[in-house]
Amino acid sequence: MSTSSSFVFGPYKIDPREVFYATPLSYAMVNLRPLLPGHVLVCPRRLVPRFTDLTADETSDLWLTAQKVGSRIETFHNASSLTLAIQDGPQAGQSVPHVHIHVLPRKGGDFEKNDEIYDAIDEKEKELKQKLDLDKDRVDRSIEEMANEASQYRSLFDC
Repeated sequence: MSTSSSFVFGPYKIDPREVFYATPLSYAMVNLRPLLPGHVLVCPRRLVPRFTDLTADETSDLWLTAQKVGSRIETFHNASSLTLAIQDGPQAGQSVPHVHIHVLPRKGGDFEKNDEIYDAIDEKEKELKQKLDLDKDRVDRSIEEMANEASQYRSLFDC
């Protein structure tokens, strides 16, 4: 992967050091505020606000990338399962207007009730935020921390 590549996530420019895998149509990056260790995002390279706006090639590449990334991240984190989630549009909880798949490696007991992960992804629900106390452990990370994590993940894709 070229370090000179340019990546955007909605209105945000993404530092290439945060990106650990890329294809001509998609890329995977570490998360600024991960819910669980290994919580990463897979995005189309083209700025596309809604899932239905993706081309057939972008849709296929996005899911194939999520499959490849998920498999390696799951193994890396000694997880037993994956949650793959898309919030498509503001009423679905999408906070950045750029299609992205949340890839979360899962382990038994990581959430008291398994489906709470979906509510946790949608931080806008204030009652759940207080219940799970997400802000206590979920803080913005430094670029150095994210770059180090991405570097570890990048090694999973070196051939």
